[in-house]
Amino acid sequence: MYPGKPAFAFTPHETALLMRSLGRNDIAATAFVADAEACLQAFDFAACGGLSSGLPQTVDEHLVRIVKAAAELRSALYSLPDDLAMLIDLHLLSDGARRRLAADFSQLVEPLEDIAAGVAEIRRAAAGDATRENARLEDRLVQALAGAFRNRLNRKPAADDDSGFLPLLGQLLGFAGQRLASVAAAAAALTPARLRSLLGESAKTEPADTA
Repeated sequence: MYPGKPAFAFTPHETALLMRSLGRNDIAATAFVADAEACLQAFDFAACGGLSSGLPQTVDEHLVRIVKAAAELRSALYSLPDDLAMLIDLHLLSDGARRRLAADFSQLVEPLEDIAAGVAEIRRAAAGDATRENARLEDRLVQALAGAFRNRLNRKPAADDDSGFLPLLGQLLGFAGQRLASVAAAAAALTPARLRSLLGESAKTEPADTA
């Protein structure tokens, strides 16, 4: 998904320390660490300009292929009624079979059109986002990690000591920042007051795009 960039992963030692901080070593904790790795890699990709022209190239190409395939299938389906009429005229197809195929046809075409429209909207939105600066991108990283903490561990991310999220966040950013300069810069920009504000929002609502 990120051309030319190796997948980011914590070392076994870092993972063990994260598990110790979490106080657990089960499937949920493993899933949280995997989510954190994905968030950090996506952040680094975006922070280094990987989204400066919209969607990642491989994703955009995949979406284009989907739109093309949907268009080709729609075109083939639109010619189906004429083909069926010819088969009926030749007494090779019953009218009952024609009605069943026509019903199937009507159920297929609309979803294909919806797919094409949805993909077009995704590409337009991505192009629009790419024209704006990635201001406060580190806020999005914190919110994504807070969301993973809540969803995977069923614990509320907050700035208080009981939550345990802030020390864990420091570990995540510290470990990743040793290898990803973008994460090190983000960690330096996240002041305590800013973190408290972000976590106050994430505790009340789902993590949201702040752009």
